[in-house]
Amino acid sequence: MSEITYGPKGTQIIVVEGAKQDEEGNLVEGSRVDTVYYLGYQDANGTFFLWNVPANEISNVTDINEELQRGALEQEIINTLPNTKVSLTNFNNLSISGQIVSAGSYTELKTDLENISPVQSFIEDMNTIADELYWWKDSEYVNIVQENFAETGSYELNASQMAEFLTKYQLSKEEYNGAIERATNPIGYGDKKAQYYDTIKSDAQKLGGVISDKGAMYLAERWASGKYTSTKVSQQLNAALDDYSSFTMDTGFANAVGDTTKITTNETKVQQLLDTYVPKHLHTNFTIAEEAGNLRNIGGYETKLIEKMKDVRFAQYGMYDRDIAWQNIVNNYVSQASNIWGVQASEDDPEILNAVRENNQTEAIQKFRQIGLDRGYQTTVNSFASDMADAFGTGVVKSAGYLEG
Repeated sequence: MSEITYGPKGTQIIVVEGAKQDEEGNLVEGSRVDTVYYLGYQDANGTFFLWNVPANEISNVTDINEELQRGALEQEIINTLPNTKVSLTNFNNLSISGQIVSAGSYTELKTDLENISPVQSFIEDMNTIADELYWWKDSEYVNIVQENFAETGSYELNASQMAEFLTKYQLSKEEYNGAIERATNPIGYGDKKAQYYDTIKSDAQKLGGVISDKGAMYLAERWASGKYTSTKVSQQLNAALDDYSSFTMDTGFANAVGDTTKITTNETKVQQLLDTYVPKHLHTNFTIAEEAGNLRNIGGYETKLIEKMKDVRFAQYGMYDRDIAWQNIVNNYVSQASNIWGVQASEDDPEILNAVRENNQTEAIQKFRQIGLDRGYQTTVNSFASDMADAFGTGVVKSAGYLEG
């Protein structure tokens, strides 16, 4: 008995009598002596895969004498090898009904493993893919794609079929395509995942934070598989890095993300706005981190924040127009006091704030001079002594005269 050397136990030669192949490889009716051969194997799910083997290459997949041709070759196959004879009509009927799948040429079968035949390697790959693409075990799906192949030569689902299928399995089209790439093109899928990982790491840095390697890989895998869109990834990244994000982390990502460096962007800007619009002693009415988060995540929030700050200032310093910035109000008094005292006055000095409330420049100058004397500021004391010395020629100057200028 001869043997099939290209497949595991159960592999057989399919003999299609009265058929030949046209230029495109399709089976067409031939003469009574024409025969087309296939290497055939039925997997555990009942799918029968066929690979075309030209008659002059039968010896490449069996140990039959390579010199046998035509009728002698057919007889040798029928007499010595596991085989099934079928007419062209029956073959076409089996193809249309989905009982057999034409998987191309036997030369497309390859294996890099010792003691593993090309057919066996293919079947194992198919089983691995079927575990990943679980819908391949759905007879309804298999029938659809096989019918498509029989009618159009393509396994692709049309728009209607795709919509029905995605609904049945609650998949997005991106998930479907991602799963197919992951199963059938692992190198390409791995490259895409690595690219997405780098993008996520970079985006986190641009936002002003740092995401853990584990967290970035989780998002990259979900993105590459089609389970997350690029928008979803951005939202999850934002949720992980920003305590004031409007998004919420999915449970799986929250468990995977680990330690992160949070975003603090815009905190300096909030402080600058506070210094411009709000007295220092009222800064505690605002939480800088929270307001910075609002600036990051709420469109147009800066305008709202400024109006809020104006309201807080106006509530205690209503003697000034609401739209005048606090710095424009207080800086004039700070400058006057600093010149009189010879030291840099602080805007939250109680006497500065009293002067602001009284809103009287002339009285403010007099009070700043008295305060300078009371506090013993050297510049104020020296100015008072100089004025007294200048007045010796016309009479003694009273302190009241100095204070009034």
